[in-house]
Amino acid sequence: MFSFFKNWLSKDQGDSRSIEDLKKDIQEESAVDVEELRNTEAEFEAADEKPASSPSNMIRTDLSLHPNWEKQLDSEKKYTLRFLQAELPEMRRGMISVTGFSMVPQKNGMTVALFFRNATDRPVRIKNIRLAIYLDDKPFARMPVNLEEMGAIPPHTSRPWEVLFPEETYLHENYSFTRWKVVMKAGNSTHVWPTTLELDPEMERRMTTRQKDRLEAMVHTLPPIPVNSIEITGFDIGRTKEDQLVVALLFRNGLEMVYDPDELQIAITDEDHDLVAQGKLNASKIKVKPGNSRPWLIVFPPNAVKKRDANLHRWHVHVRE
Repeated sequence: MFSFFKNWLSKDQGDSRSIEDLKKDIQEESAVDVEELRNTEAEFEAADEKPASSPSNMIRTDLSLHPNWEKQLDSEKKYTLRFLQAELPEMRRGMISVTGFSMVPQKNGMTVALFFRNATDRPVRIKNIRLAIYLDDKPFARMPVNLEEMGAIPPHTSRPWEVLFPEETYLHENYSFTRWKVVMKAGNSTHVWPTTLELDPEMERRMTTRQKDRLEAMVHTLPPIPVNSIEITGFDIGRTKEDQLVVALLFRNGLEMVYDPDELQIAITDEDHDLVAQGKLNASKIKVKPGNSRPWLIVFPPNAVKKRDANLHRWHVHVRE
């Protein structure tokens, strides 16, 4: 905890950086209208007392520390956080937001310190939301986060908190950037990002660690898919000595239920759009949980291969039920 305070030391003799230097660490704000939030993402409590009324639709927040932070931080550190919070911009009433103010590389990932801000008139508990780190406006890491331990954020306040992004949430290993920000993905979304990888036990036993790592990286690199949709991506293809065609597919589930097809019609075409292979697949064992991705191997027997000399440098998969 409190990795950001270590990051705020200068290189010379461990001295603290000036307050003006620390202000430069405050990043761009990401806000969500509370009307768009789902019950699983945030919970609002009854207000103990009505917050002071504001003549405008804009809210200026005060610092709110979690009780454990209140006990562990000394007066100087509390002053630093209070000063940084005071530098944050006003918020539009009815919004919650997140603003990053420190990012510290760790051996096992990246720790980001954030202000979670509440511009509503009721205490809010942020539960399950999605956070993403952007480097120079390009996504670097994404993951769902459960923030119930942060407790209720009082009305018109900002609460500092730390979140660790493990290495497996990274989309790439490029650390070169000039600016960064954290984006909060919450509310009704038109797209789903199925980043949880499911592996069939039998397939997993046959896979090498490198193959598993490649799949993990792929599910975090592919873009989100539309809500209530299934996307099937072909990611590997090859021929066997017996003239079979083996195709590796990734099933991505954007439905709110388990994807459980009975039978699938699958066709493979090459870069000239010529039919390479086609056939029916008994898909009764392909069960993909909501928000998950599952790889599957399809083997076309020799009599299902229509173009044996096809150039498979580029190929396409076509699937229908």
